[in-house]
Amino acid sequence: MLYTIIPYELIFGHREDIKSEYIELKMDNKHLLVERLPNGSFMVQRLYSTNPFDYLDKRYGPGSIINIH
Repeated sequence: MLYTIIPYELIFGHREDIKSEYIELKMDNKHLLVERLPNGSFMVQRLYSTNPFDYLDKRYGPGSIINIH
C-alpha cells in the first residue's frame, strides 16, 4: 500500500513503455492471470478463486506453464 497525496504519475512515471503480455482467462472453471511467453505458451502469474482446493492444484500454481492449442 502506498498512502500519499502525490499523484500516481509523479511517483511511477509513465507506464506505457512497459510491455505487458498479461491475459486473463478461464480454464477448468478457474480464473487465471497468465503471461504470454515468446514460444507461444503461457506462464501462470495469479489464480483467482474462492475454493481453497484450487490453490493445491500444481497445474495452476504461479510459474506453471500452460500450453493452449
